[in-house]
Amino acid sequence: MAEIAASSEVHARDQARQSVGAVTWIGRLLVAAALIALVVVIGRALILFVDHAAAALDYPYTLNYGEGPLLDQAVRLANGVDLYPPDLSAPPYTITNYPPLYILAQTPFLAEYGPAFWYGRLIALASAAAAAVLIALTIHALTRDALAALIGGALLLTIPYVLHWGPLARIDSLALALSWGGLFVIARWPERWAALLLAALLLTAAAYTRQTYLLAAPLAVFAWLIGRGRVYRGLVFAVLFGSLVLGIFAVLTVATRGGIFYHLITANVNALDPNLITFYADEIANHLPIFVVGGGLLIISGLIFALGRVIWRRRFPQAQVWWLAAPYLIGAALAALTISKVGSDINYLFEVVAACCLTAGLWVAWLRRWPPLRAAVMALIAVQVVMATALSEARYYPILIERTREDRRAQVAELMQTITTAAGPILADEHMGLLALSGQPIQLQPFEMSQLAQAGLWDQAGFVAALERGDYPTVMLYQPYRNPGLRFERWTPEMLNQINASYRPALQTAETIVYTHIDR
Repeated sequence: MAEIAASSEVHARDQARQSVGAVTWIGRLLVAAALIALVVVIGRALILFVDHAAAALDYPYTLNYGEGPLLDQAVRLANGVDLYPPDLSAPPYTITNYPPLYILAQTPFLAEYGPAFWYGRLIALASAAAAAVLIALTIHALTRDALAALIGGALLLTIPYVLHWGPLARIDSLALALSWGGLFVIARWPERWAALLLAALLLTAAAYTRQTYLLAAPLAVFAWLIGRGRVYRGLVFAVLFGSLVLGIFAVLTVATRGGIFYHLITANVNALDPNLITFYADEIANHLPIFVVGGGLLIISGLIFALGRVIWRRRFPQAQVWWLAAPYLIGAALAALTISKVGSDINYLFEVVAACCLTAGLWVAWLRRWPPLRAAVMALIAVQVVMATALSEARYYPILIERTREDRRAQVAELMQTITTAAGPILADEHMGLLALSGQPIQLQPFEMSQLAQAGLWDQAGFVAALERGDYPTVMLYQPYRNPGLRFERWTPEMLNQINASYRPALQTAETIVYTHIDR
């Protein structure tokens, strides 16, 4: 009887092993199938990104309102002109909204090739690619899971906001790459003092590319060190980072006679429009819902890790990683709320979508011991990529492609010809970058100065009088058919009334009306 019982027990164990083996193989097959689906949908999204980027690099003219001022600022910096003048009572009426690092990065190209947009866009594209790589490297440093790292990094370039904004000659991709450089360094070598110093330097560089990068990544580094029990290192990082940021700002404040404070802080306090938050929150909820759920579950998982340690006396290996990922996600979400400022755009969402990519990669890594669950998460990510790509194709991809069509290029070339042949200083809004391309300084940034006038921080009376006198013989107003009321955001009623009274339309092309002053 004992022999029969022992034989039955051995047989039961063999059956259990076979069942576990079968489940394991099924799980692996499911992971392989989900991976194939991911490769297909991510590959399609990356092809769209590359096509979009190529169109941007090939286009010689302005693609976005903000490209022109940044190129003009690079020209001014190369010529030794103050980027942050403290006095705006006389022309040029321009605002340098951002710290100088991205502007400085363009100056070597400017010296070699002259004013152009292609190198600013190339810097941005290289930075977007670098950010994707650094997200992947950070996930790998945290989890040692190569598959999860590749998925998380590749996801960044599938996001509609990165597809649209990444190829533009704007500051945001460089700031994102620098911040993720700091996160990777501290995640990879958390015990090295040299890594802590390098992380502080990279995060300072990110902050001096775009000032909103002062929150999410530095908070994540500080929390990561504290969560690992390295309180002293966390405090040293906080003091070092704060000292670098404040020390550089103090030097620049003295050098610019307070101008940098006015341009970066005072002039950036725009009116708030809660409808902007509602619009983008709805868009994210409708088109990126799986990312939203994944981020929410990541935050909640911290409670599970805490309960596991207190109640079950069990430590979860994911808990340490949570101390970097969750603070970054929370900080990025808080920074994204500044999109409520009038004039804000999707670049305010860069950090929060990068946090979503990190979160997705972590969930894939954390479930590696449960292949069926890992496969399910990968399948959900594939569905999310399909949804994101659909949003790109429907809303964001056509914006740039439409602007770079041959007929539109010919129309903008006509505007460029008008600029090069017109006498006297010219005012423009969307196409003020054409002034920088032609070697002329931008005399007015209408949106920024209108915001200051409406806030009571700039007296526009002198400028309106200059319009009446004809000090600016030519004015170009952009009136896109998709947003015909845009001019009311960029110009004050007093400016528009004076243009209507003292100027007459002379040309309409590229959704722009060219006005010339009426000689009296």
